[in-house]
Amino acid sequence: MIGQRQERGAARRIEEERPATLTGRRGRGATAAAKADGLRSPAAAKADGAATEPRRVLAFADTLAGAKKGPFPEEVEPQLATLVTGPPGGAGWLYEVKFDGYRMLAKLRGGRVTLLTRRGQDWTERFAGVRDDLARLPARDAVLDGEIVIVGPDGVTDFQALQNALGEGQDGREGRLMYFVFDLLYLDGRDLRGCTQLTRKRALEALLAEVPEEGTLRYTEHIEEDGAAVFQHACKLGVEGVIAKRPDAPYRSGRGDSWLKVKCGRRQEFVIVGFTEPTGARLGLGAILVGVYTSGKLVYAGKVGTGFTSKTLVTLRRRLEQIERAQPAFQGAPRMRGVHWVEPRLIAEVHFSAWTRDGRLRHPSFEGLREDRTPESVGIERELPPPGKAAGAATGKADGATAKKKADGATAKKKADGATAKKKADGATAKKDVHAATSKAPRPGRRGGAEKVEVAGARLTNPDKVLYPGQGITKLALAQYYAEVADRMLPHVADRLLTLVRCPEGQGKPCFFQRHEAEGLSEAIRRTTVEEDDGKRTYLYVQTAEGLVSLLQMGALEMHIWGSRVDRIEQPDRMVFDLDPAPDLPWERVAEAARTVRHLLETLGLRSFVKTTGGKGLHVVVPIVAQRGWDEVKPFTKAVADALVRYEPARYIATLSKAKRTGKVFIDYLRNGRGATAVAPYSTRARPGAAVATPISWDELDAPLDPAAFTIETVPQRIATVDDPWAELGSVRQSITSAMMKQVGL
Repeated sequence: MIGQRQERGAARRIEEERPATLTGRRGRGATAAAKADGLRSPAAAKADGAATEPRRVLAFADTLAGAKKGPFPEEVEPQLATLVTGPPGGAGWLYEVKFDGYRMLAKLRGGRVTLLTRRGQDWTERFAGVRDDLARLPARDAVLDGEIVIVGPDGVTDFQALQNALGEGQDGREGRLMYFVFDLLYLDGRDLRGCTQLTRKRALEALLAEVPEEGTLRYTEHIEEDGAAVFQHACKLGVEGVIAKRPDAPYRSGRGDSWLKVKCGRRQEFVIVGFTEPTGARLGLGAILVGVYTSGKLVYAGKVGTGFTSKTLVTLRRRLEQIERAQPAFQGAPRMRGVHWVEPRLIAEVHFSAWTRDGRLRHPSFEGLREDRTPESVGIERELPPPGKAAGAATGKADGATAKKKADGATAKKKADGATAKKKADGATAKKDVHAATSKAPRPGRRGGAEKVEVAGARLTNPDKVLYPGQGITKLALAQYYAEVADRMLPHVADRLLTLVRCPEGQGKPCFFQRHEAEGLSEAIRRTTVEEDDGKRTYLYVQTAEGLVSLLQMGALEMHIWGSRVDRIEQPDRMVFDLDPAPDLPWERVAEAARTVRHLLETLGLRSFVKTTGGKGLHVVVPIVAQRGWDEVKPFTKAVADALVRYEPARYIATLSKAKRTGKVFIDYLRNGRGATAVAPYSTRARPGAAVATPISWDELDAPLDPAAFTIETVPQRIATVDDPWAELGSVRQSITSAMMKQVGL
C-alpha cells in the first residue's frame, strides 16, 4: 500500500485549514458541482435516500450543455498541451498538476475496458488493477483521459519505478499504480467533447465520486487562482510542472493553445543512439548517447551518464546490445573511444538544465524509457511565450458559473488598489490549493523534487542552495556534474586518500580543510586507518559516483588526492609536478614550462600527462608502478625540478621564496611527499568562475588555450565530444630506475 492513512490525514488537514474546495470556491464539492449543472451524483442520490441502480445514476449526459448524441468513438486522438515558458497571465485559466507517468485513454464499452496509449497501443493487461476499477464505474459506455503514475511511500511519483513495475508485472492490485483522470470525453451515448472544460470536469467528478480511496482511480483536482503563484508553489513541492487549461474550451484533439504546459525544469524525450562502457565499479553501461529528429534527420544531442539505478544500468545494456550496429545512425558523430552504436529504436526521457549553443544537453539526467512514442516523433520541444492576458471566449459558450467568475474577476481586478496585499493573498490561497490538489493521493511529483533529491544514489539536502553565486550554480547542478563526469574522474580518484576544501555556504564564504573522519558521513564515503607520528588517524576516500556526490553534500568544493592508493599507501603510483607561475607571467610561459618538463622526463624515459588546475597553473602527472617509497620518490622529483632550474635559472625556480619568483615559474615538487596532495582531475575549485581541473592532451597545449573556459558547464560537453586525453594513463607501466636516479644526481 502507499500510505493511505497519511494521504487521508493530509487531506483532512487541508480541509480544516480552509472551508473552500480545491477550486477555491466555497461549498462546491462533488455534490454541489453536480447540482449546479442539474446533475445528480451517486453521493447526492444517497443523501436524498434515493434507491438507484449504479448503471443508471449517471444517465444525465443528455442534460450537459454542449453534449451531443453520437456513436461510441472508436478512435480518439488525445488533446496535447503546448509547452510555454511560464504560466499565462490574467484570469480565465484553471491549473492542474502535471503528472510524471504514461498518458492513457480509457474506454468503457458494455462492461469491457480498454486502456490505450497516445500511440493507440493496447496496454490494458499491463494495468489490470486499473482496468478492474474502471469496470466498476457507474456508466455503460465512457471515454476517460488521464495519466497512469506510480507513487512511492513518500508521495513522490517516480517514472523509473513505473517502468520497473511494468517490467516486473506489477499492477494496481499492489497499491502502487494510480490512474489520475482529468477529462471525460464520452458518457452513455453522449459525446462530451463539445462541452466546456469545466462542464466535462464536473461530470467527471460526479462519475468518480464514490471510487474507493484504496483503489487506483483518482479525480484530478484543479485550481483557479493566480497562475504565477500556483506554478511557483508547485515547483517548491517538487512536482514536474502545471497544466493550464481554458475552462470554457471544448476538447480538441492534437496540440493547441487551450491547454498549456509549464515545466519546473526542462525535460523531454530523446532517441538513444549509442552507449559507452562502464568504468570503475559501475555495472552495465557508462552512459547513453542520445539524439533528436530535426527536419527528418537524426541529430546528436549529447551524452547522459547520471540518473540510472544499478538495475537499470544492467537491463538497459541488455536491451541495447540486441540492437547494436557497426556505424552511427546519424551524420557528424562525435569522436569517442569504446562507443557502441545502436539502432534508433529506444526512447529515453531526460531531465536537463539547458541547451548549449551548439545543441548539446547541459546537466542531463536519465528519467526512464518511454514506450508510448515513435522515435521519428521525437524532436526538440520549443517553448513558446505564454499568453499575456486571458483571450476571448474559446469555441463553445462558458456555463453561467464560469462566465460569472470571469466577470467578477475582471471587476475585482479593476478595483484592486492594494497590489502587494492581493499578491500575498493570492499566493497564500494558491499555496493551500496546490497542497490540496496533491493531497487526495500521495503527491505526484518529479523524482528529484524539493522533498527528495537523489543524484547517483546520494541524497541531497537543500538542492537549490547556490554554491557559486557568480554563476548561479546550485548544489543540485554541481551534484549532476559530478555524476556525469564520474566515469572519467573515478579512475584517478577512487581508493585515494582525500583532503577536502569544504565550503558549506558556497564559494566566497568561509571554507576549511578536512582530511580526517567527521560525524554523520554517508556510507558511500569510505574510511581507512593510517599510521602517523602522533598515532593512528582515520582518513576518507571514495570508490563510486555516489561517494563523489556525497562529498559535495557535505560541502566539498575541492577534492585533493594522495599520490598512492589505500591498498599501498606507502608506495606512490604517480608523481605530480605543479607549475605555479608568478602573477606577472602570461599563460604561454606556463605552457612552455610544461613542455620543458615533459621533454626532460622523456630524456629519462618517463611518459607524462598534463592537466589544468582550475587556476593559472598546470600539473604534469607521471604514472609509475607502485614500488618505491615516499622517501625515494620525493627526492627524485626534487632532483628533476632542480635540473630544470639549472637548465634555465632565469625562467624557473624550485624554492618557496616568493621574493625570488618574479618572472619565473615555480616547479613545485612538494606534492610528492607522504600526506601531500594535488587537486583531483575534474574537481571543482572554491574560486570564482566554477573552474574545473581538467585533463588535456599535449596537442591542446600547443594551441591557444584558456584554462578558465573549463567549467562545470563546459566540461561535460567536452567529455561527450572529445576523446579522453588520459585514456592510456592507467595502462602505462614505468618505474623510477636506478639509472634514472643516477642521471638526476641521486
